Amino acid sequence: MRRQLDRPVHGVLLDVEHNGFWYEGWGERPADGTAALATARHHLAEAPVLVPVYAHRYLPASRGSSGHPVLSMWQTDIIYYGLDLADYMHQEFDEARGEVDESWNPRATALFWRDLV
Repeated sequence: MRRQLDRPVHGVLLDVEHNGFWYEGWGERPADGTAALATARHHLAEAPVLVPVYAHRYLPASRGSSGHPVLSMWQTDIIYYGLDLADYMHQEFDEARGEVDESWNPRATALFWRDLV
């Protein structure tokens, strides 16, 4: 369980270290790779915790995050995977779900993570 809870943060840190990712809200990226990782780790400690739903699908654990869409997360490649938990369950497991309504417009609520979608 701990590994699943830590996975979103570790994914971001992996992209910081190996893929040049840097979130502009963290300020200027330190030139030293070790310092960049330390800075990213510091900022990520303040990001809302995400609860694993299934595989690499997550919801925020923070108060006031009801109605948050389910996020599919692979490092910093993050997409919406359901309007909410109920919609996600249909999206992931219901073969008869059919096409998604064109008015589908999820809005992430969790600070930091919503900016990566």
